[in-house]
Amino acid sequence: MAKFAIVVLAFACCAFARDVKASQTGSSLAENYLTLLWHHRLYLYAAAALAVGLWFSLKVALSRKSCGKDAVSGAREAGKQEEPQVYVSGVKIFYGSQTGTAKGFANVLSEEVKTLGFPAEVIDMKDYDPDDRLADEVR
Repeated sequence: MAKFAIVVLAFACCAFARDVKASQTGSSLAENYLTLLWHHRLYLYAAAALAVGLWFSLKVALSRKSCGKDAVSGAREAGKQEEPQVYVSGVKIFYGSQTGTAKGFANVLSEEVKTLGFPAEVIDMKDYDPDDRLADEVR
């Protein structure tokens, strides 16, 4: 990263050296160099931001590749193990609505759950008393 910054600075000095006026012979070389850098600092900032962005993108891309390999190997190992069976007795969808929008959404959601093969029940929260249906939920 430091080498890249040095190369960018050298390129900036060479590219913009023609902009330094010959009338500044009274000032030292270091002053001319610093003045050049100051006048063209926007280009240097942009180059540094580009370098950091490319470095970050490369790190993310490489980490995603390694994560993808880990996920594939983990999936293979998980496939070898015996998966426990999950029993779903039913899905209860609770809604609370004043205008009916939530009730409509709950009904649509219920139909989608039923298409997946699970029994679904739509329940209004104001009519639901957990103490009355506790025996039904324990099964």
